[in-house]
Amino acid sequence: MSRVRRWVRRGVVTIAVLFSLGALRCAIASRAEDEAERLRYLGQRLEARTLPGLAPGPPFDGEWLLVEHSMTIAAATNLAFRTPAELEARRAEVARWLTAMTGDDVRAFDSAKWSEDPLASLAGPHGHVGYLGHLAWAMGASCLLGNPLHERADEVSAALARRFDDAPTALIETYPQETYVPDNLVAIAGLSLLDRCRTQPRHAATIARFLEVMQRDRLDPRTGVLVFAPGQLGRGSGAAWMAYFLTFIDEALARSQFEAVFREFGVELPLGASAIREWPRGVDRPGDVDSGPLVFGLSPSATGFALAGPAFTEDRARLRSLLVTAEAVGTSVGGSERRYLFAPLVGDAITLATRTATPWPRVFLSAPAVPR
Repeated sequence: MSRVRRWVRRGVVTIAVLFSLGALRCAIASRAEDEAERLRYLGQRLEARTLPGLAPGPPFDGEWLLVEHSMTIAAATNLAFRTPAELEARRAEVARWLTAMTGDDVRAFDSAKWSEDPLASLAGPHGHVGYLGHLAWAMGASCLLGNPLHERADEVSAALARRFDDAPTALIETYPQETYVPDNLVAIAGLSLLDRCRTQPRHAATIARFLEVMQRDRLDPRTGVLVFAPGQLGRGSGAAWMAYFLTFIDEALARSQFEAVFREFGVELPLGASAIREWPRGVDRPGDVDSGPLVFGLSPSATGFALAGPAFTEDRARLRSLLVTAEAVGTSVGGSERRYLFAPLVGDAITLATRTATPWPRVFLSAPAVPR
């Protein structure tokens, strides 16, 4: 017993030291400088194609590669809207990264699962919502920055809208016989951003139906968050992910979902830190590729996406408490190429996108040349 007590005591001391160091780093670092350095690192990794970074096997390595692109685009777009002097540089970066998202390597995981290329299947009935959703969302982000509307944006958004409208449950399959609500929400966010860019509510009816069905049929009655998949529980990583993407569709619903995430899954930790559980209180399940490794039930993925809630609402105290945890677990390293030492590249991209979350304008910043 004495040996067990010693190990427990050492563990508590170690955790306390890590949280203290995390708080110190958060206090010292210049927010703008830190974020710019992290974006620089992500951009260099994307453009050097040294990807995806500590990913599991297929199809998850392909999913991570896709999300690394879309979340780096999100971070760059956030910083452009917050710092207009950087708009031109961010606009050019996002255009390059969007082009990369249409490459064979980025869509290969989806093509393998469906046995057809998602961009060659736009006239067909199959889902592909995981790849096409992130692509549509990135097209909308690029256009809102003032880049020309992507030449395939109309095709992609029309295919998604048709598939949503044809789906009895308002949900499209990610893979054959696999349907996930978070992937669908990204696609709806993409339709919403593209409507903003076009300054016309082309997909308003599709978006409204989706939100109505989700609030009627896909809320976990126990926690009030959107479920990860039909028939499943609400979980921290999926709920925080969806709350983040709801900020591009319905800000009031996004705020209420973030409130539910913090109420039902939030945990206060020592030294002013906080984190998000993966499973509801009283539910003991292991982690997986979506949650990341769980420590006492706490999820790095859920905590990373939850950063978007206080960042978006400018709740600096809560944002700081989550960042202390991220720092204690991830440990920042590097100077002009700042990153988390103990996080995969996709974790760096997600964390930077969410910690810089900010309301996006309702219209594009400068008139893009829309292809005819």
